Amino acid sequence: MLNPIRAIKLLYQLENHPEPLGISQAMIEQNEQALGVQLPAGLYHYLLALGNIASLNSGFNHLGLLPLQRLGDHLVIGKTCDNDGVWGIHVDDLSPKKQHNPMVQMSRNFDAIEQSEIHWFDELPLAEFLLAQAIVNGVNGGLKHHAQLYDFDGQSIPADLSEKLQHIASEITELRQPHERYFQAEDFGVVMLLGMDESIPNAFMIASQDEHKFNDYIQQLAIGFAD
Repeated sequence: MLNPIRAIKLLYQLENHPEPLGISQAMIEQNEQALGVQLPAGLYHYLLALGNIASLNSGFNHLGLLPLQRLGDHLVIGKTCDNDGVWGIHVDDLSPKKQHNPMVQMSRNFDAIEQSEIHWFDELPLAEFLLAQAIVNGVNGGLKHHAQLYDFDGQSIPADLSEKLQHIASEITELRQPHERYFQAEDFGVVMLLGMDESIPNAFMIASQDEHKFNDYIQQLAIGFAD
């Protein structure tokens, strides 16, 4: 199974960070008791290892901010930057047999008056979801060096960009979704996110903590980013 904590520490250059990066065990377990649920092991260890990093968990989308809350039969673990959607895990998937990597679901109508009208759809298993969010938050400002390009005119992003990316980076296939593809290079030294409209790229983002690596991949891709 994918190890998101290792990958995120590499991406955000946190391996030898001198200060505590996580939330205390006591705070996590206090929240568990208040909710009456046991957090999935993957989320528990994520909060313990990385839960106190603002650029990672609240710089864009909000993820794992205590106290976590319940919404009907779901444990809410995150919210989109525009407050338009939430991510949660169904309480049935918190059972010990399923806790290793439960499915994270999303709701766009979480504020419906009747809880029975709230609709949830599968997004990614927890480990994959945590890494995907780290990349999304990173390319949206969480990493020191980042750039974004949106194709509003059908000409800004080369149609063959996905093929070019596969020559200089590795796709993280576990994170692939219908409209998003994730790439990394140099053992998570650089990450890239490609937005897709069917098979046509319509958005591209790249980020790194390392300025040299960031500039190197920008040059290799030969894409014009606006200043």
